[in-house]
Amino acid sequence: MTEQANLFDRAADCERLMEAAFDPTIKETFKQLRDMWIMLANESPAMSADYVTKQIADIERLQRGLSP
Repeated sequence: MTEQANLFDRAADCERLMEAAFDPTIKETFKQLRDMWIMLANESPAMSADYVTKQIADIERLQRGLSP
């Protein structure tokens, strides 16, 4: 699986978590995280591997406290 496909999979995970959440704030947070993963996936081919790795770590840090 390519790195780009992996990023889209992470976006899909956020989509599922967003749909399963009852709290509107949590839903919105997962929506924003999903959008971040999609944006990174779309832009990653034009970015350096180091920059993509840093962006992945940053998004994971945001998501870490929310995922079940």
